[in-house]
Amino acid sequence: MTVTTQTAAETTEAFLGRLGAQDAAGLGELFAEEIDWIVPGDPTLTPWAGKRSRKSDVPEYFRALWAALEPGKSVVAVNAVVTDGNESVVFGAFDHVAAPTRRPFHTDVALRLTVSNGKITRMHLFEDTAATAAAFAG
Repeated sequence: MTVTTQTAAETTEAFLGRLGAQDAAGLGELFAEEIDWIVPGDPTLTPWAGKRSRKSDVPEYFRALWAALEPGKSVVAVNAVVTDGNESVVFGAFDHVAAPTRRPFHTDVALRLTVSNGKITRMHLFEDTAATAAAFAG
């Protein structure tokens, strides 16, 4: 019996699809048990920011993030996806409105994903943390 695993490109495509559908549980299924996850920012302003190391952390991250944003007021644009071997980088932009302050913010982003055996083992997000913090600051 042959077991096939998804390539980095296929896993990245699945990640983006589930992200767009706001499928927190489905996103969690794409990750390996142990992960290297970094989302920069000030956790006192943006509680989803920080490091994570377990697959079980992934769904809660997305639920916390989405709960902090005004529903229906987000636009996520994917401008390019570059894949080389087991690495993918997604270039794009996020436009959101912070729910607690109702302030809009924009950030260009780069998202690095590393895939091993069809599972994401690394997710590092690079974004404008100052713009995000300003939107959430009281």
